Parts: sequence; structure tokens; C-alpha cells
Amino acid sequence: MKLKSDLSKQRIRNRLNRLEGQIRGINRMLAEERDCSDVLQQLCAARSALQAAIEAYTEQMVNDCMLSDDIGKEERRKLAVEMLAVIHKT
Repeated sequence: MKLKSDLSKQRIRNRLNRLEGQIRGINRMLAEERDCSDVLQQLCAARSALQAAIEAYTEQMVNDCMLSDDIGKEERRKLAVEMLAVIHKT
């Protein structure tokens, strides 16, 4: 299944674009030999931003895919199993 809401997809893309900019900034910091604590702080901020994107995507996935009236109970169960399998891999 795919996300249905164009607005939700755009919001997630926006988060990922900001995260991409953060990663480029961290690379630049390393090239400039910035202080270790500054780099670590930015790495932690990027990790938090990625976690927020994962949570936003997961919420939208549940709303668009699992709670949709378009699918039956068995397909909903299958999606839940797949989602949990992905989450538990990490």
C-alpha cells in the first residue's frame, strides 16, 4: 500500500529535505575540523530529526493504510505484521 495524502507525503519530504541539509552541514563541519562536541551535538540532532520523520511516516501509514475502509481484516492484519517486522529489524 502507499500513502494517500499528498499533503502528508509533502510534509514527510520536507522533513527529509531538512535532514539532508543537516547531514551536509555535519559533513562540512568535519571538513572544517570543528570541535568534536559541536559535531556530536549535530549528529544527535540529525538522529532526532530522523526519528521524528519515522514517527510521522508510521502515523500516516497507519492512518492511510491500516485504518482505511478500502481493505479487509486479513489485509489489515498482514500490513500490521509487515510493519512490526520492519520495526523490530532495527
